[in-house]
Amino acid sequence: GKHAAHFNEYGDGEPRTDVDKEELASARIDAIATIVNLACAEENKALMASHSGLLDAVTTVARNDPSEEAREHAAIVIMNLAYEDENKELMVVHAHMLETLVRLIQDKSPFTRRYASAAMFTLACVVGNTERMASFCDGEILECLRRVLSEDPVDEARINSAEALFNMTRNNTEETVQRMGDHPRFLATLARAVLTDYSADVRIYCARALEWMSADVHYPMNCHAMLLSALTVSAQWTKTSCIAEAMKTQATLAENRLPMAAHDGLLQALSNLALLESLTDSDVRKSAIAALEMISREPRARPYMVKNEQVMTALTKASFATGDGEIVLDDFDESSTTGRMIKRALKNLAGSL
Repeated sequence: GKHAAHFNEYGDGEPRTDVDKEELASARIDAIATIVNLACAEENKALMASHSGLLDAVTTVARNDPSEEAREHAAIVIMNLAYEDENKELMVVHAHMLETLVRLIQDKSPFTRRYASAAMFTLACVVGNTERMASFCDGEILECLRRVLSEDPVDEARINSAEALFNMTRNNTEETVQRMGDHPRFLATLARAVLTDYSADVRIYCARALEWMSADVHYPMNCHAMLLSALTVSAQWTKTSCIAEAMKTQATLAENRLPMAAHDGLLQALSNLALLESLTDSDVRKSAIAALEMISREPRARPYMVKNEQVMTALTKASFATGDGEIVLDDFDESSTTGRMIKRALKNLAGSL
């Protein structure tokens, strides 16, 4: 804003004394704290975001102020204003907003990183913002969110980043999907978070992001093999049906079936899901069986399947109950959807045995 020139020197160019610097720093902190209070009121948010010069001033403080407290306050203002639906698109097209968020999400203050990541996931809720955010500076926002997800010790920062990435995968265009899938280590980071993050919220957001990506990334896209690797890794976490659903979604397209069967470890991961025995795993199990059945429709995929002992075990075990009548996997009935799928899969594979 118009006061930016005074951050380091007076308007006449003369250096400040230490006392002057301290007083001005205190005044800046007080001013931005006042804006924080104003931005907390719902009725103020739209008016503040559209006010001439206010976003300029806030983003300048956020990018340039040496005071950690001032930067933290600026991040709170941006987060609060982003919560207003009317502001979301306006803020993303602001000349310095995305650059500012990139800086804030890498700030040394864990509070500032948390507020910046919250602003990002909020802004990413809008379909029109996703492409701009994903393409900003050749994927700089994607990389910042990926790093926070994989490295930040603050749970809430990782949760916010995971939700931002989920929102970006959900509100996408074909070009944005390709950009995200091709981004270095993006899919691998999602998979690792699903498998190892301490936060259940992080795990589920990342699993849902992979599920959404699976609806749009297909063979022969460059990132298809990376997606299959991510699904193979994340399938080890069985507390969600998202990964099994993602594999089922992939298998619905004929062009994906051979790459899935040939991908290292994928059939093993899928059969592991099909072999889950708990009643709470019913949805996971049924999706996995459905995926196996669809893959078996591809003649070139069948040799991979019949050579995989665990695939055959999963399909045959799912087709019967134990001798004492206890149900092993599903209450198998040829008239049921799952029963028909198992029967078709075994019939498809019989000729390749």
